[in-house]
Amino acid sequence: MDGMEEIRLEALRALTILAIHDDQFRRGLWDDLEGTLERHGITLNDREMAQVRDFVYAVRNSLDEDLFSGLTDAHR
Repeated sequence: MDGMEEIRLEALRALTILAIHDDQFRRGLWDDLEGTLERHGITLNDREMAQVRDFVYAVRNSLDEDLFSGLTDAHR
């Protein structure tokens, strides 16, 4: 793997860690994915953005509506 790919993997890992530990960031991913990433200075290429978008939507669609509401409204 070349250096650029390693850097991108590190960026995606950082995004994941931030989503796990920062409730406001995580809620922002649900409500305004692109805007939240931009506000946090996270720039993804088209392929990475598609992967993140697919993941966020897959998680959202797999959750029961009440559980999703609980996750997003818990700390508002």
